[in-house]
Amino acid sequence: MVSKMRLAVNWTHRLRHSESGSALVEMAFTLPVLLLLLLGAVELGDLSYRATEMSNAARAAAQYAAMNGGAFTDCNGTFAGGTCSATSGIVAAAKADAPWASSRCTNFVVKAVSSCTCSNSTACAGPTNYSCTTGQPLVSITVTTTASCGGVATILVNNSFNLQGFAQQEVLH
Repeated sequence: MVSKMRLAVNWTHRLRHSESGSALVEMAFTLPVLLLLLLGAVELGDLSYRATEMSNAARAAAQYAAMNGGAFTDCNGTFAGGTCSATSGIVAAAKADAPWASSRCTNFVVKAVSSCTCSNSTACAGPTNYSCTTGQPLVSITVTTTASCGGVATILVNNSFNLQGFAQQEVLH
């Protein structure tokens, strides 16, 4: 009987001083925190990538407009500028430089506006073509891209972020 009690005492003593399951318990507490940090890093990386794409899209659209006469008739065919249609070459150039943002984000909009000043600091004349009575016309195109983008994993937060790109290009004659 004494040996059975001694075995029981030894077993309870070893159980109280054993550390065999502590690593599993610590991992159970830290794993959710590490997974949330990893998910946050993925979300931040994806959002910054899309923001870079929006800036690149604006730059590509401004370059396209400057090289293809878009600075003189803007996206929608009017002189004052406006929101570009989906079939416009400027929008196609923007979407080609931002494939992830244009396909995964909603309300992808490209807006282009042209402006002109004469080299002698007077205003340009003409509703259909920029011209100056004296000096050279200095034409520039300004493109703004906007889109509403959601996160990669909308498990925790179901928000969308408004991203914007901006570019300005001078048109050389």
